[in-house]
Amino acid sequence: MPELSRPLPAEDRLVLLPKNPGAFFVFWQFAGGRSDAFRAGAFAPEVELRLVYSEDRTQASSYRADWQAARAYVPVPAQGRVYEAALYAQRAGAWEKLLESNQAAAPSAAGAAEERAYASLEFHKRVSP
Repeated sequence: MPELSRPLPAEDRLVLLPKNPGAFFVFWQFAGGRSDAFRAGAFAPEVELRLVYSEDRTQASSYRADWQAARAYVPVPAQGRVYEAALYAQRAGAWEKLLESNQAAAPSAAGAAEERAYASLEFHKRVSP
């Protein structure tokens, strides 16, 4: 990752945002101390992002990435549910939780596939040559 033009944040953060009914956008930032720990090899270079259901805290899915990626698009396990994300890293062979995110609801797709593909005759008249 190229050097940042802005200073690192004062504290670590992990943010979970719904992108569309099928994906979440997740990004993380580490403060200087945590970034230094990764660079020094205190943590393995790969992090694991785990989605959990907010209602009962059970794990829904996981995704691995390089710690410097700082972002990921993660598939939504089930639409219409509320999730939280947690970021883990390995230290001395054991997974350690580093960050927890906000809650985010995965939107439901609008109606059945047939309903989403519907367009009125008036629409077809306007777009047809």
